Amino acid sequence: MCVWAVYADVHNLESHLEQVRRRRDDARDPVLHQLRAVLEMLQQRQAALDPQQARLTAAVDTLQQTTASLGTVNSQLETKVLDGIKE
Repeated sequence: MCVWAVYADVHNLESHLEQVRRRRDDARDPVLHQLRAVLEMLQQRQAALDPQQARLTAAVDTLQQTTASLGTVNSQLETKVLDGIKE
């Protein structure tokens, strides 16, 4: 038997034992089952929001850079206008 097959068997056994433990705990405590369901729902929502959050963060960064650039250009224009008035 190859090492990967043994690893897969051990992993499957661990997963099975975890599921058995969860079912036993859920049967013992229905509130725990409900809390797990809420946790899973929140994790799914978070996973769905992560790409949107990344896009919003990138947009905010771009807006901040653009605002800084516009401030610099505005200062330069003011200086040129004031120099033109003085002449």
